Amino acid sequence: MTDVHAKPPLEDPLHEKEIFASEVVGIAAVHGNFVVTLANTRFDERIGKQPAKMRRIVTGRIVLTTVAANQMLQQLQQIAAQIEATASAVAGHKPN
Repeated sequence: MTDVHAKPPLEDPLHEKEIFASEVVGIAAVHGNFVVTLANTRFDERIGKQPAKMRRIVTGRIVLTTVAANQMLQQLQQIAAQIEATASAVAGHKPN
């Protein structure tokens, strides 16, 4: 008998687009899903002696189910805990 709750194997075909973002500009709940809007700073080419114009450009939107949003939250909390533990170790404190 197979376990219906078992996840299928994860495949990573290495040709999916990657999105780079330097900021999260918004998160909204839409029809029971979470929409995360990402942006990055880009610079236009300099014209003459004018400084390059800086612009904030939306680079992507991620739409997550509540299950996926919860998984992301849990993993971000784990990373935050690791960062805090490392910072404490560097400062000479023992983690709790």
